[in-house]
Amino acid sequence: MSPDIFMKGVVALYWASTQGMDMSHNYISSNKGQAAIRDYFATPQGRQTSLVLLPSMLDGLNLPEDMKEKIRIELLEKT
Repeated sequence: MSPDIFMKGVVALYWASTQGMDMSHNYISSNKGQAAIRDYFATPQGRQTSLVLLPSMLDGLNLPEDMKEKIRIELLEKT
């Protein structure tokens, strides 16, 4: 087994653990994590990723359905 594959497996197992999920949640919730997310979404790859993620994220938001539909239409027009 190559060291690269081994390391990816170790990281995947850690992130799947309760401790890994807590660490990820704490980082994403922090000011530094929020800044990293904003920086990523400002890149071309980040903007493309957001277009893929936003439709699914809308379902979890507490917004009126007509507003969600308007956002979905706008997203379709951007892609």
